[in-house]
Formats: sequence, C-alpha cells, structure tokens
Amino acid sequence: MNKTILYLSLCIALCSLTNCAPSLYQISNSENLSVTEQVEIDPTLDNYIQPYKFSLESEMNEVIGQTEYPILKTGVGETPLGNLIADLQKEFAEEVLGYPIDISIMNNGGIRNTLPKGNITVSNIFELSPFENYLYILELEGEDVRHLAAAAIQKKNLGISGMELESLDGKLITLKVNGADIDASKTYLLALNDYLAEGGDGMEFAKNLPRKEQSGYLIREILIQQIRKKTERGEKIKAEIEGRQKIK
Repeated sequence: MNKTILYLSLCIALCSLTNCAPSLYQISNSENLSVTEQVEIDPTLDNYIQPYKFSLESEMNEVIGQTEYPILKTGVGETPLGNLIADLQKEFAEEVLGYPIDISIMNNGGIRNTLPKGNITVSNIFELSPFENYLYILELEGEDVRHLAAAAIQKKNLGISGMELESLDGKLITLKVNGADIDASKTYLLALNDYLAEGGDGMEFAKNLPRKEQSGYLIREILIQQIRKKTERGEKIKAEIEGRQKIK
C-alpha cells in the first residue's frame, strides 16, 4: 500500500477512536432586544435621519388635487374608484405613450385605499396603490374581448374604461367597446397593469396575448401625474358609478 494512503488511513482511524473534531472559537456575542416605546432614541442616529424624514414627509404631504366627495371602491364590479383609475390609465397611455387605447382595466383588489373628500396628497396615492405594478399594453382580438367581459362578470372585480357590458345570471347579454359592437376583424388595445397581464385575478387568458408595450411606468406614478394635470386645468377629481357594468 502507498505510504501516504496508509498514513491517512491511520489518521482517520485514530480520529474516529478519539472523537477528534475541529476546535470551535467564539468570535462574537449577541443579545435579543425588545423594541418598544421605552427604547431610547439614539441622538446621533436621530440627527442623521431627520433631514431625510423631513424631506420625505414634505414630498408625501404635497397636495396634487382635490375632490368634492370621497371616492370609494364600493360596488358590484363597477366602482367609482375603479372607474377613475381605469380612465386615468387610458388617458396616460394615449397622451404619453401615444396609443389609441380601446379598453382600460384595473383590478379592484389592487386598490388598497380610497380618496378622501378634500385634498389629495401624494401619500394618499401611495396608500391607494402600494404595489410595484407597471402599465402594459396588450393586443386583443374580438374573442379576447369576450374573454375579458366573461372574466369581469365572473370575478366582479374590474374597473373598466371604454367597454360596456350587461349580464344576467352570469351570462353576457350585451357588450360594447366605445359604444360599438365587437368587430371580429379589428385588433383592440388594452391598458392594464402587469399583474393582470400575467394572469392575476382570473385573467389567465391574458398571459398569451401579444404585448404591444411593457412600460416602465408605475401605476401610482401614472395616477399622480394625471391628477396633477387635471388640477393644473382647474378640474376637481370626480368619479361615479355610471352603468358601465350591469352585472345581475
């Protein structure tokens, strides 16, 4: 047997007999601390944070618009706030991205707060739209529009702009896009967030639809920008249930 192999074998055997193991050394200590109101503020750290805190609070408290009444997300399918967000998405995609948008949708489950009566602040929009969702533009054929209507009827969870529908007992009765019947030869453009585009909230069929654009614009950035534009034109922010979705 090779002498080196024999030597290693003897070492391993000896180690097994004597239970030898690598030595462990303590190199640090730790202690669990409960964070409560009784924890004292570190003056050095607090002085470092204050300028950033002041700057952030100033930005969040900026007034970007006004309402005459609270804009809520209560309703069956169609809600005032869902209508507003879908409308603002549509306007942005047309004005900034330059697309002739036919339909715009917003999932009511993604709307996490409402707009108060009076001043609308940047903070209100962050509370309303806290997720990192981006604006996508998809292409739909006539049958895809019907799939979208079916999803709206089933889930009762979409704010819609540009499409009007009526259902009874879960069955689609009437469907219009901008007041016209569905044209089987036409390609429609749909504005929505990436969560829905990837099949969220019962929109599985959307995963395979052609992407016209996957933009880098966050939904909350879009809302802030569009509300500011309306305010600069002297407009108050308004939204109501208009009968866009008659789900029975």
